[in-house]
Amino acid sequence: MANSKQGEKPNGESVFKDPLRTAVSSACSRLQGAYLGDKQSPAHHSSRARLAELRRGAGLKLEQNPLALELTIYSTFPEFEENLVGKGDRISDSERAAYFALSLFGVHMQSATMPMHVPVRTFANACGVLSSRRESSSVKHRVDAMLLASSEDARMIHVRSLVTLLRAEEIGFDYGKFAQDLRGLMNPKKRPSIQLTWGRDFALGFYRSQSPQQEP
Repeated sequence: MANSKQGEKPNGESVFKDPLRTAVSSACSRLQGAYLGDKQSPAHHSSRARLAELRRGAGLKLEQNPLALELTIYSTFPEFEENLVGKGDRISDSERAAYFALSLFGVHMQSATMPMHVPVRTFANACGVLSSRRESSSVKHRVDAMLLASSEDARMIHVRSLVTLLRAEEIGFDYGKFAQDLRGLMNPKKRPSIQLTWGRDFALGFYRSQSPQQEP
């Protein structure tokens, strides 16, 4: 598999080197580029089929979906590096995070007419923007429940419901960073800082969307 590559800012400048983030970002860019391109092209039909396969894995554990790990690595090749891969029957945190991110990307891209992998916005920030567009406090309640979830299963249930709502509002976010954060949440030592960052990003996404001129 390939050596680590740097991610890119919208202007093409390098901004990160995390191989998981790079692999997932590249996969999402390829898939959405082909899906949103020429509807008559083989690339479009191939991407549409791949996204449907990924979408079917959303909500399932890797252990319940034996072909999902193969599909995840295949979708992220060649950027998914050897050091991200688990050993034997052990699924690595990077593999699990990539699987979660790509399956949810499949959900997010269903019937999409614009890119849903948007490198300039984090997942929590996107949820803040979503909350600002809705009159009820239901989005905040979902985000709070996600942040306070006591297990990965409970957390991912809330994450998936939020992605479905984001799809309805056509709000995208950075799936590479999302995968990186999901992996961090699996580590008890890193979890508190990511939860804190997500809470801050949510609040900033909400308030900045009220004042568009403050957006970076």
